[in-house]
Amino acid sequence: MPKKYDIIIIGAGISGLLTALVLCKEKKNVLVIEKSDYLGGNCRTYEIDGYHIDTGPHAITSITSGPLKILMDNYFSVLPKFAPIGSYYARWQNELQEIPLTLMQLSFFSILSKRDRILMAGTMIDAVANSSLHKNILEKSVYDYIKNYNFSAKSIKFTDAICYFLSGKSMKETPAWRMLGGSGFVDETNQNDRSVKKHLQKIIKFAKHNYSSQGYPLGGIQNITSSVLNSIPKNRISFNKNEKALKFIIKRNKITGVQTDKETYYGNAIVYSGFVKDLPKLTDKFSAKYKANLKKIKQTKSVTLWLGLKNKIPELFYSGSEVHFDTNTPYWAIPVSNFDSDLAPKNKQLIGFTTVLKEDSFEKQLSKLKHSIFTALPNIKKNIDFEHTQFTIPEKASITTGVKFPSPKSPIKNLYLVGTDTDMRSMGITRASYSVLEVLRFMKEDGMV
Repeated sequence: MPKKYDIIIIGAGISGLLTALVLCKEKKNVLVIEKSDYLGGNCRTYEIDGYHIDTGPHAITSITSGPLKILMDNYFSVLPKFAPIGSYYARWQNELQEIPLTLMQLSFFSILSKRDRILMAGTMIDAVANSSLHKNILEKSVYDYIKNYNFSAKSIKFTDAICYFLSGKSMKETPAWRMLGGSGFVDETNQNDRSVKKHLQKIIKFAKHNYSSQGYPLGGIQNITSSVLNSIPKNRISFNKNEKALKFIIKRNKITGVQTDKETYYGNAIVYSGFVKDLPKLTDKFSAKYKANLKKIKQTKSVTLWLGLKNKIPELFYSGSEVHFDTNTPYWAIPVSNFDSDLAPKNKQLIGFTTVLKEDSFEKQLSKLKHSIFTALPNIKKNIDFEHTQFTIPEKASITTGVKFPSPKSPIKNLYLVGTDTDMRSMGITRASYSVLEVLRFMKEDGMV
């Protein structure tokens, strides 16, 4: 007997799980198909030797008014708790300073020379002012935008490092709007609008940014996944783990089901939360143009090294995270046990370091990452109690110039797409949450919900 559901969701990462929660609360019977043996994807925490390890470092943005807040207010029965994220810092040699997100902060950012700070302020104001007159000017790369300003080598390294952690790619591929959006000068709430926030006075206003809308989930990133799972009505959900989708069933350009390596299932609609680049593997019904656009999407691979420390070291006595850019291998680090001491054994410290995996092998890139860590934090080496490495794809798509993510509404009727390769706003769980709200909007317009 064929198995029929209202909605079938392929993939149980956080995008798929949030979609399942929303649809179940909208009184739909949902099947989730997941190829691995666990739920949550990168939104997962596991224990090793008394340390609770997130799958990659995380900082959750816009938790007070953004898309995750909307989902929590409307669909969560169990809410995760967050610790304030603190500040984002830049580390250069022995200096640690807050990363400047406003002109006021930039004026005190003495890691860079006074000349470069003046140049950088001028560049930001110029970019925002010009974007009001030339709509597409922020679509070009950060590098193309600043290359004629004659910045010092240090400022170039700093800008490049920030681009990697805002988009997943270097300044030569990161669009200028993403740099300004991450700094709060460009409005990213409307996916199709790169317009500048109203009034240039907001840019030259010397107000200190306080990160009040950002947080780290107490208990680790797993707490968000657990809250989602505990909020889903059990009578409306089925999870099939260790099962891989192989082929879409499509008749007259309308999707009716999916064939897996174990079974065939039918549904009124399917929400695909896997890598959109892999969609053509499931059907040959897409046009050549659509497939060509999917091929343009780029991904970033990362190496994360988690270190457990026997003792808390003074260099990490802060609430927040840091970007180190002194060496040729920049890293983003977050001492998670500073937010939640239960993530590490008593009196010990847990910190995650992550960097982009480039052309090198995993082992070579890991070696370079360790070199950067020991250069930036020489006291850490003698205090290492625990090491754990991860290889991840932190976002399903990197934000790059000349590339547009596909719409959540696919060219095939009743096939929808969700995830961090369907929405370009923000990063991580915030971006995933935006994509879920977009899928819900399209499904409501189509009468599916």
